[in-house]
Amino acid sequence: MDSDSESKLLSLISQLIHVYNNIDDMDWDWDSKVESLIIQIISFISSMDLDSQLKPESKLMSLTTQVISVLTSMDLDSQPKPLSELISLISQNISINLESEPKSDWDFMALLEETMMLTPRPKLSSLILQILSLVISMDSKWKNLISLSPQVQVRLEGGSFHVLDEVVFRSNNIWECLPKYWEEFRSKEKITTHFFCKGCKGEDHQEYEKAPLEIKHPLHPKHSLQLVKSEWCGTKKCYCCDEFLTKIFYYCSACDYAMNITCVEKPLVLSIDHQKWHEHDLALFPRKASLTCDLCALADSSCPFYICPPCDFVAHQSCLSLPRVIRISRHHHRISFTSSFDQEDRSCGVCRKEINNEYGSYYCTEKGCSYAAHSRCATQSNVWDGKDLENVPEEVEEELEPFVRISSGIIQHFSHQHHHMRLDEDTNREYDDEKQCQACITPIYFGNFYSCMQCDFILHEDCANLSRKIHHPIHPHLVTLVGGYEGVMEYLVDRCSACSSWCKTGFYYECGTKECDFLLHVQCATTSEPLVHGSHIHPLFLTSKPEEQRPCSVCEDSTW
Repeated sequence: MDSDSESKLLSLISQLIHVYNNIDDMDWDWDSKVESLIIQIISFISSMDLDSQLKPESKLMSLTTQVISVLTSMDLDSQPKPLSELISLISQNISINLESEPKSDWDFMALLEETMMLTPRPKLSSLILQILSLVISMDSKWKNLISLSPQVQVRLEGGSFHVLDEVVFRSNNIWECLPKYWEEFRSKEKITTHFFCKGCKGEDHQEYEKAPLEIKHPLHPKHSLQLVKSEWCGTKKCYCCDEFLTKIFYYCSACDYAMNITCVEKPLVLSIDHQKWHEHDLALFPRKASLTCDLCALADSSCPFYICPPCDFVAHQSCLSLPRVIRISRHHHRISFTSSFDQEDRSCGVCRKEINNEYGSYYCTEKGCSYAAHSRCATQSNVWDGKDLENVPEEVEEELEPFVRISSGIIQHFSHQHHHMRLDEDTNREYDDEKQCQACITPIYFGNFYSCMQCDFILHEDCANLSRKIHHPIHPHLVTLVGGYEGVMEYLVDRCSACSSWCKTGFYYECGTKECDFLLHVQCATTSEPLVHGSHIHPLFLTSKPEEQRPCSVCEDSTW
């Protein structure tokens, strides 16, 4: 067989994999495409001239030769019923004009599905799986990946992981070994480096390098680390990078010690020159110990330390990447890092707790502003957008007015641009419970409001004056006021990020940052702090610490 024939076969198999990987609910004829390609592939294989095959043969052709051998010597009567019926059906269809538009054959697809799930797996099915896996591994997108096959499963309970049993979710369906069903693991650069096949637990992908099931690591020399899988890792973080754990990681059950796969594979840096934070080289302190970090003032051992013994300087590995200048949602000016303060009482503007003046934190450099925040508090994902603004010119944010004033008491609101609205200041009016403000969806019982001069659209005066763009304390990005939603609400997407109620029945604030679905009711957005409430003697402040779940002190319900 010549190289052109092998290329054609490779192309047909690749097309089949592509169709199956990209099945769309709206693609009504995907099954016809699958059927047509399978028939084309088998027809092409059956027509091959094995005598003219190139030597030495490629692995693809070796497997193809074995498929031909199995097909030609197969006794259909001795095969499992779904397989024998499928082969017979394919044989009948080989003579069909393959250039014509195929029609869906539900018998074909049903038999194919049954055949792919047979146990024990027939030799023909095993060969087909090997061919599919081989062709997938030739694709540049999947070529250099490492296969993960954890044998142990853990569950997070009470803040610690508990070993359950062996991983038991293997499937016998060959189709479930295609990339469509892979769980991908990416590096910080968003590059896919590892995969976990949900169909076979990684056991059938022999073309790929496999991650070791057990390792020894210099950051945890006492015990071995096992490759484990967990369906949910909660707020548990990797010891090395201080990032949240992925669903598959290396774990020591004796110490409840966990590391992400990417951290395990990175070479250990024993010393670093980090002039940004310290004038001398810093050495890795490999032991897990409670040392107070000079940059964040915390003594936790959540990640490795780097130290300078002569200077008694200590820093978490993760704190070495702290930014110098940032903008956070809790303050209207930029704030800068300082290694220490003069002796003056200060409290953190995020958590409201005392700041230790001897350690690093952030402060506002604006004249007359005394705002300050702990290093870790200021760089939480719920208040900081991840951008270091050192040497970045400060931009003036454009103010968007919510309405254009047409004349005294007459406006054109951005949410109702086709009509003008008039201010109603009549204090002797009769109130109608049926009249609701279109922004906050509450009745207008008292106070001034704007009403449309041509239709029933009305807004509280305060709602009409809501800012078009705001920085809200519980979100790191700028959010924009949106009104007049007319789409179909989605259960998981269209809920307020603060109170979890439906968010698109009135006006709401929406984050425009890519891949951020933060939404906020206007009622939630305008809740001010501090809040004085009769149920508590102290003022209350907004909090939204990432992934934190706390019960309400009034109703005792757990809230996110």
